[in-house]
Amino acid sequence: MKFGASRSQLYDAQKTARGRWDLVTETWSDESRREFEETTWQPLDQMATDALRGIDQLSVAFTQIRQECEFHQ
Repeated sequence: MKFGASRSQLYDAQKTARGRWDLVTETWSDESRREFEETTWQPLDQMATDALRGIDQLSVAFTQIRQECEFHQ
């Protein structure tokens, strides 16, 4: 399995969203923004980070599996 394209898309989306969030926080600074950041933005950003980490781990595992299978053939 190849994870590069999916990982790249998620990484790019997270990077874009972070940039836009930074712009929003320059002008939106009330309690609603802080609540949104705490309940929605931060968990979403963390889920994306966790997914990227998981993709990286799966990529390493599948590469190792592929190499071991090729070696034993």
